[in-house]
Amino acid sequence: MWSSYSPRHAASLLGLPESTVRGLARAGVIAGSELPLKLSFRDLAALRTIKGLITGGVPLARVRRELIALRRRLGDGASIAELPLEVRDGHVAIRGEAAPLVGQLSLPFAALPAPVPTGELHALPTRPLEVPEPAPALTGDDWFDRAIALEEQDGAAAIDAYRRALRLRPDHIEAWINLGRLHAEAGASAAAAECFGHALALDPTDATALYNLGVVAQDDGREADAIVYYTRALELDPALAEAHYNLATLFDQSGDSRSAIRHINEYRKLTR
Repeated sequence: MWSSYSPRHAASLLGLPESTVRGLARAGVIAGSELPLKLSFRDLAALRTIKGLITGGVPLARVRRELIALRRRLGDGASIAELPLEVRDGHVAIRGEAAPLVGQLSLPFAALPAPVPTGELHALPTRPLEVPEPAPALTGDDWFDRAIALEEQDGAAAIDAYRRALRLRPDHIEAWINLGRLHAEAGASAAAAECFGHALALDPTDATALYNLGVVAQDDGREADAIVYYTRALELDPALAEAHYNLATLFDQSGDSRSAIRHINEYRKLTR
Protein backbone atom coordinates (compact mmCIF):
# COMPACT_ATOMS: atom_id res chain seq x y z
CA MET A 1 0.00 0.00 0.00
CA TRP A 2 1.24 3.48 -0.84
CA SER A 3 2.13 5.63 2.19
CA SER A 4 2.36 8.85 0.19
CA TYR A 5 1.20 10.10 -3.17
CA SER A 6 2.47 12.75 -5.54
CA PRO A 7 -0.10 15.26 -6.87
CA ARG A 8 0.06 13.53 -10.28
CA HIS A 9 -0.46 10.06 -8.80
CA ALA A 10 -3.38 11.28 -6.67
CA ALA A 11 -4.93 13.08 -9.64
CA SER A 12 -4.73 9.99 -11.85
CA LEU A 13 -6.20 7.75 -9.16
CA LEU A 14 -9.20 10.03 -8.60
CA GLY A 15 -9.75 11.38 -12.09
CA LEU A 16 -9.03 14.99 -11.14
CA PRO A 17 -6.83 17.51 -12.98
CA GLU A 18 -3.41 17.70 -11.34
CA SER A 19 -3.76 21.50 -11.23
CA THR A 20 -6.87 21.07 -9.05
CA VAL A 21 -4.92 18.91 -6.59
CA ARG A 22 -2.03 21.41 -6.47
CA GLY A 23 -4.44 24.33 -6.04
CA LEU A 24 -6.20 22.65 -3.11
CA ALA A 25 -2.81 22.00 -1.49
CA ARG A 26 -1.75 25.64 -1.97
CA ALA A 27 -5.02 26.77 -0.41
CA GLY A 28 -4.40 24.59 2.65
CA VAL A 29 -7.45 22.38 2.09
CA ILE A 30 -5.16 19.34 1.90
CA ALA A 31 -1.50 18.79 2.80
CA GLY A 32 0.60 21.95 2.66
CA SER A 33 2.86 24.02 0.45
CA GLU A 34 6.15 22.41 1.53
CA LEU A 35 8.16 20.70 -1.17
CA PRO A 36 8.38 17.99 -2.18
CA LEU A 37 4.58 17.88 -1.95
CA LYS A 38 3.51 14.45 -0.72
CA LEU A 39 -0.10 13.56 -0.02
CA SER A 40 -1.13 11.10 2.67
CA PHE A 41 -3.90 8.52 2.47
CA ARG A 42 -6.00 10.95 4.51
CA ASP A 43 -5.41 13.64 1.86
CA LEU A 44 -6.46 11.12 -0.79
CA ALA A 45 -9.69 10.46 1.12
CA ALA A 46 -10.29 14.22 1.38
CA LEU A 47 -9.80 14.57 -2.39
CA ARG A 48 -12.29 11.76 -2.95
CA THR A 49 -14.80 13.68 -0.81
CA ILE A 50 -14.09 16.88 -2.76
CA LYS A 51 -14.60 15.09 -6.08
CA GLY A 52 -17.97 13.87 -4.78
CA LEU A 53 -18.98 17.45 -4.00
CA ILE A 54 -17.99 18.59 -7.50
CA THR A 55 -19.83 15.64 -9.08
CA GLY A 56 -22.81 16.60 -6.93
CA GLY A 57 -23.05 19.92 -8.74
CA VAL A 58 -21.01 22.36 -6.62
CA PRO A 59 -18.58 24.35 -8.82
CA LEU A 60 -14.91 23.85 -8.00
CA ALA A 61 -14.39 27.53 -7.12
CA ARG A 62 -17.23 27.39 -4.57
CA VAL A 63 -16.01 24.07 -3.13
CA ARG A 64 -12.54 25.54 -2.64
CA ARG A 65 -13.82 28.74 -1.02
CA GLU A 66 -16.25 27.01 1.35
CA LEU A 67 -13.76 24.33 2.38
CA ILE A 68 -11.12 27.00 3.10
CA ALA A 69 -13.64 28.69 5.42
CA LEU A 70 -14.38 25.32 7.03
CA ARG A 71 -10.69 24.57 7.62
CA ARG A 72 -10.28 27.93 9.33
CA ARG A 73 -13.26 27.17 11.53
CA LEU A 74 -11.97 23.72 12.51
CA GLY A 75 -8.34 24.73 13.06
CA ASP A 76 -5.22 22.62 12.63
CA GLY A 77 -5.38 18.86 12.92
CA ALA A 78 -8.83 18.38 11.42
CA SER A 79 -9.27 16.74 8.03
CA ILE A 80 -11.96 17.19 5.42
CA ALA A 81 -11.89 13.39 5.06
CA GLU A 82 -13.27 12.97 8.60
CA LEU A 83 -16.34 15.15 8.04
CA PRO A 84 -19.71 13.90 6.70
CA LEU A 85 -19.97 16.48 3.92
CA GLU A 86 -22.86 16.66 1.49
CA VAL A 87 -24.28 18.92 -1.21
CA ARG A 88 -27.26 20.98 -0.11
CA ASP A 89 -28.91 23.71 -2.17
CA GLY A 90 -25.83 23.96 -4.37
CA HIS A 91 -23.46 24.49 -1.42
CA VAL A 92 -21.21 22.37 0.80
CA ALA A 93 -22.86 21.34 4.07
CA ILE A 94 -22.02 19.13 7.04
CA ARG A 95 -24.59 16.39 7.39
CA GLY A 96 -26.71 17.07 10.47
CA GLU A 97 -26.07 20.81 10.60
CA ALA A 98 -29.06 23.00 9.91
CA ALA A 99 -27.42 25.34 7.39
CA PRO A 100 -24.82 25.01 4.61
CA LEU A 101 -21.31 26.31 5.23
CA VAL A 102 -22.12 29.65 3.64
CA GLY A 103 -24.03 30.57 6.77
CA GLN A 104 -27.52 30.61 5.34
CA LEU A 105 -30.22 30.56 8.00
CA SER A 106 -33.62 28.94 7.78
CA LEU A 107 -36.11 30.97 9.80
CA PRO A 108 -39.38 29.31 10.86
CA PHE A 109 -42.60 31.23 10.27
CA ALA A 110 -45.53 30.90 12.63
CA ALA A 111 -48.70 29.64 10.98
CA LEU A 112 -51.23 32.40 10.54
CA PRO A 113 -54.99 31.82 10.49
CA ALA A 114 -56.57 32.07 7.06
CA PRO A 115 -58.38 35.39 6.56
CA VAL A 116 -62.18 35.25 6.66
CA PRO A 117 -63.70 37.01 3.61
CA THR A 118 -66.07 39.84 4.49
CA GLY A 119 -68.02 42.51 2.58
CA GLU A 120 -69.09 42.58 -1.03
CA LEU A 121 -67.23 41.17 -4.03
CA HIS A 122 -65.65 43.65 -6.44
CA ALA A 123 -64.47 43.19 -9.98
CA LEU A 124 -60.79 43.72 -10.70
CA PRO A 125 -60.11 47.09 -12.34
CA THR A 126 -59.16 46.91 -15.99
CA ARG A 127 -56.71 49.00 -17.97
CA PRO A 128 -55.80 49.21 -21.65
CA LEU A 129 -53.53 46.46 -22.88
CA GLU A 130 -49.97 47.74 -23.16
CA VAL A 131 -47.63 46.16 -25.70
CA PRO A 132 -44.20 45.84 -24.07
CA GLU A 133 -41.24 47.25 -25.90
CA PRO A 134 -38.82 44.60 -27.19
CA ALA A 135 -35.88 44.01 -24.86
CA PRO A 136 -32.57 45.22 -26.26
CA ALA A 137 -30.24 42.50 -27.55
CA LEU A 138 -27.38 41.56 -25.21
CA THR A 139 -23.91 42.72 -26.19
CA GLY A 140 -20.72 40.71 -25.91
CA ASP A 141 -19.89 42.50 -22.66
CA ASP A 142 -23.39 41.71 -21.32
CA TRP A 143 -22.86 38.01 -22.01
CA PHE A 144 -19.40 38.19 -20.40
CA ASP A 145 -20.88 39.70 -17.21
CA ARG A 146 -23.61 37.08 -17.22
CA ALA A 147 -21.02 34.30 -17.62
CA ILE A 148 -19.08 35.54 -14.58
CA ALA A 149 -22.27 35.57 -12.51
CA LEU A 150 -23.12 32.03 -13.66
CA GLU A 151 -19.72 30.46 -12.90
CA GLU A 152 -20.54 29.49 -9.31
CA GLN A 153 -24.10 28.44 -10.10
CA ASP A 154 -23.94 26.54 -13.37
CA GLY A 155 -20.63 25.85 -15.08
CA ALA A 156 -22.24 24.61 -18.31
CA ALA A 157 -24.39 27.75 -18.57
CA ALA A 158 -21.29 29.90 -17.91
CA ILE A 159 -19.44 28.17 -20.75
CA ASP A 160 -22.37 28.83 -23.08
CA ALA A 161 -22.48 32.49 -22.02
CA TYR A 162 -18.73 32.92 -22.65
CA ARG A 163 -19.16 31.38 -26.12
CA ARG A 164 -22.00 33.81 -26.88
CA ALA A 165 -19.83 36.69 -25.69
CA LEU A 166 -17.01 35.59 -27.98
CA ARG A 167 -19.28 35.23 -31.00
CA LEU A 168 -20.11 38.92 -30.56
CA ARG A 169 -16.63 39.99 -29.42
CA PRO A 170 -13.94 37.60 -30.67
CA ASP A 171 -11.25 39.97 -29.34
CA HIS A 172 -12.38 39.64 -25.69
CA ILE A 173 -9.20 38.29 -24.07
CA GLU A 174 -10.71 37.87 -20.60
CA ALA A 175 -13.55 35.78 -22.04
CA TRP A 176 -11.08 33.46 -23.82
CA ILE A 177 -9.08 33.03 -20.59
CA ASN A 178 -12.12 32.41 -18.40
CA LEU A 179 -13.60 29.95 -20.90
CA GLY A 180 -10.29 28.12 -21.04
CA ARG A 181 -10.13 27.95 -17.25
CA LEU A 182 -13.59 26.35 -17.08
CA HIS A 183 -12.59 23.80 -19.74
CA ALA A 184 -9.39 23.03 -17.80
CA GLU A 185 -11.29 22.54 -14.54
CA ALA A 186 -13.58 20.10 -16.38
CA GLY A 187 -10.56 18.14 -17.63
CA ALA A 188 -10.93 19.24 -21.28
CA SER A 189 -7.28 20.17 -21.72
CA ALA A 190 -7.32 20.46 -25.52
CA ALA A 191 -10.26 22.89 -25.48
CA ALA A 192 -8.59 24.84 -22.67
CA ALA A 193 -5.28 25.14 -24.55
CA GLU A 194 -7.12 26.33 -27.66
CA CYS A 195 -8.81 29.12 -25.67
CA PHE A 196 -5.55 30.24 -24.05
CA GLY A 197 -3.91 30.15 -27.47
CA HIS A 198 -6.60 32.51 -28.82
CA ALA A 199 -5.95 34.89 -25.91
CA LEU A 200 -2.20 34.79 -26.53
CA ALA A 201 -2.69 35.43 -30.26
CA LEU A 202 -4.61 38.59 -29.34
CA ASP A 203 -1.96 39.69 -26.83
CA PRO A 204 1.42 37.86 -26.86
CA THR A 205 2.37 39.66 -23.61
CA ASP A 206 -0.53 38.25 -21.57
CA ALA A 207 1.18 36.50 -18.64
CA THR A 208 -2.04 34.84 -17.46
CA ALA A 209 -2.57 33.08 -20.78
CA LEU A 210 1.04 31.82 -20.72
CA TYR A 211 0.71 30.64 -17.12
CA ASN A 212 -2.53 28.79 -17.93
CA LEU A 213 -0.90 27.11 -20.93
CA GLY A 214 1.77 25.96 -18.48
CA VAL A 215 -0.87 24.47 -16.18
CA VAL A 216 -2.45 22.56 -19.09
CA ALA A 217 0.97 21.30 -20.22
CA GLN A 218 1.84 20.20 -16.68
CA ASP A 219 -1.50 18.40 -16.31
CA ASP A 220 -0.83 16.61 -19.62
CA GLY A 221 2.62 15.47 -18.46
CA ARG A 222 4.54 17.81 -20.80
CA GLU A 223 6.90 19.12 -18.11
CA ALA A 224 9.42 20.72 -20.50
CA ASP A 225 6.67 22.74 -22.21
CA ALA A 226 5.25 23.74 -18.83
CA ILE A 227 8.63 25.07 -17.67
CA VAL A 228 8.91 27.17 -20.85
CA TYR A 229 5.43 28.64 -20.40
CA TYR A 230 5.91 29.40 -16.67
CA THR A 231 9.31 30.99 -17.32
CA ARG A 232 7.91 33.20 -20.08
CA ALA A 233 5.00 34.17 -17.84
CA LEU A 234 7.38 35.22 -15.07
CA GLU A 235 9.46 37.27 -17.49
CA LEU A 236 6.30 39.28 -18.16
CA ASP A 237 4.98 39.26 -14.59
CA PRO A 238 7.59 38.40 -11.90
CA ALA A 239 4.90 38.63 -9.20
CA LEU A 240 2.99 35.61 -10.55
CA ALA A 241 3.36 33.56 -7.36
CA GLU A 242 1.67 30.40 -8.60
CA ALA A 243 4.08 30.16 -11.54
CA HIS A 244 6.96 30.10 -9.02
CA TYR A 245 5.18 27.39 -7.02
CA ASN A 246 4.54 25.20 -10.06
CA LEU A 247 8.12 25.63 -11.30
CA ALA A 248 9.33 24.61 -7.85
CA THR A 249 7.31 21.38 -8.05
CA LEU A 250 8.61 20.61 -11.54
CA PHE A 251 12.25 21.24 -10.65
CA ASP A 252 11.88 19.23 -7.46
CA GLN A 253 10.49 16.27 -9.44
CA SER A 254 13.37 16.51 -11.93
CA GLY A 255 15.98 16.57 -9.15
CA ASP A 256 17.04 20.19 -9.67
CA SER A 257 16.82 21.08 -5.98
CA ARG A 258 18.66 24.38 -6.37
CA SER A 259 16.07 25.76 -8.83
CA ALA A 260 13.24 24.28 -6.77
CA ILE A 261 14.43 26.06 -3.61
CA ARG A 262 14.85 29.35 -5.48
CA HIS A 263 11.31 29.29 -6.82
CA ILE A 264 9.65 28.13 -3.59
CA ASN A 265 11.43 30.97 -1.76
CA GLU A 266 10.10 33.46 -4.33
CA TYR A 267 6.64 31.98 -3.87
CA ARG A 268 6.85 32.41 -0.09
CA LYS A 269 8.03 36.02 -0.43
CA LEU A 270 5.10 36.87 -2.70
CA THR A 271 2.48 35.15 -0.55
CA ARG A 272 3.80 36.13 2.87
